[in-house]
Amino acid sequence: MNCGYGEKLILYLYGEAGGALKAAVEAHLEICPVCREELGALKGAAAVLSAAVEPRPAVIAAVMRAARAAASRPNAFAFTWREALLSGALASALAGVFAFSGGPAGVELAWNSGLDARLDSVEYSVYQEQAEMGASSADWDYDYSGLEDARRSISENA
Repeated sequence: MNCGYGEKLILYLYGEAGGALKAAVEAHLEICPVCREELGALKGAAAVLSAAVEPRPAVIAAVMRAARAAASRPNAFAFTWREALLSGALASALAGVFAFSGGPAGVELAWNSGLDARLDSVEYSVYQEQAEMGASSADWDYDYSGLEDARRSISENA
C-alpha cells in the first residue's frame, strides 16, 4: 500500500514537519499500520546510522600529517630515471606480447564462429514468413477480384 506519506514520515522523524503536517502524520499513523511499520524501520535505520563509530583523533591526526607532507613536496609525482625506464620497458614488453600473441582476427573469425549460421537461419525464417504472408495476401486479392467479377456478372444479368 502506498499512502504517499513516505517523505512526510521522514520529515516527521527528523522533526522538520510543521505543526499542520505533524498533526496530519500523527492522525494518519493512528489508522495506517503500514506507515507505522515504515516509521519504525526508519527509526531503526536512524539509530544504526547515529551509532556509527568515528575514527580516533590519533588516526585523524596521522592522516592529516601524511596529507600535509605529501602536499608540501614540490615534485610529488615526479619519476626518477630508473622508474621511467622501467615503466617504458614494461609498456614495450606488453605491447610486444599483444602484437605477437594472437593470430590474425579477420573476417574469418566471424564466419567460423557459428554466429553466421544462426543468423542465416533467422534470416531464412524471416524470408519464409514474408513469402507466406505475401502468398496469403495474393490469395486474398485473387479471391476478392473473383467476387467482384461475380457481382458484376450478377448485376449485368439482372
